[in-house]
Amino acid sequence: MILPEFILPSRQNKIWTESGMDSLDKCVDKRHFINYPYPVIYHYNSRGFRDKEWPDSIEELQNSVWCLGDSFTVGLGSPVTHTWSNILQTKINKRCINISMDGASNKWIARKAIDILKTVRPKLIVIQWSYINRDESNDTKLSDENRRIPDVSNQIHYNQLIINTCKIISEVERNKNNSKIIHSFIPTAWCFESHLAAVWNDVKGADWPPFPKNYHEFNCLKKNIINELTSFFNLYELLSSYYSIVDKITYIPEITRLDLARDGFHYDIITATNFVEQLEDLIVDLRLL
Repeated sequence: MILPEFILPSRQNKIWTESGMDSLDKCVDKRHFINYPYPVIYHYNSRGFRDKEWPDSIEELQNSVWCLGDSFTVGLGSPVTHTWSNILQTKINKRCINISMDGASNKWIARKAIDILKTVRPKLIVIQWSYINRDESNDTKLSDENRRIPDVSNQIHYNQLIINTCKIISEVERNKNNSKIIHSFIPTAWCFESHLAAVWNDVKGADWPPFPKNYHEFNCLKKNIINELTSFFNLYELLSSYYSIVDKITYIPEITRLDLARDGFHYDIITATNFVEQLEDLIVDLRLL
């Protein structure tokens, strides 16, 4: 069996009509939940992922696009046809395998990505990274679901969370061999890019430009701004770490949430389609498939 540890036991072969915060009890907006116009059913395969069964051969697995992420990639609150992995599969007419888990940390996503890269060596992996403040237990005897730690921000400073995220992404890149990887981030303030932009806006002086969009804009900052950045929580070092990563990877900047799923929090088909269109452009322009 290929990748035998890729199993979420509580979901194997299950069919649910609600999941986590996509329920009348836990949703953000009960009226929105009740009035949501599409039926939502969670069909989990024999491994516990919201996807069809995997292809049988290693060749098919290598030619599939592997899609990794957290509940946004699961498509919490949406029909499976609204999920970005499903939309991408339809658009490019190529099997997309959805490896995602509600509450997944970036450590979990990276572990799975590295296992896939080493074992399968697929042509393309697409990662939508999760919240930087999530973590997982080091106890490998626990299931992946039971290893989830939702928030470590009371133990680890934001700066360290950003540095940790840079290290995680770098580790995945070091293991990619001949595979191609597209990186992206979920649309929330606890994301990698959003947090840096929020800190920038909190401390910026009157003569500062908007948050730099790329490495070139960052390198063009005036000396007085660099000096101030160094005095503010060493923001200059954090931004250097950030741009040293995004300048070297195939990267889609953090997507914008344009609509809401049934739970009132996760994005739905409009946002997912917008994300897929950006993926398509990258895949075509860079000849990733």
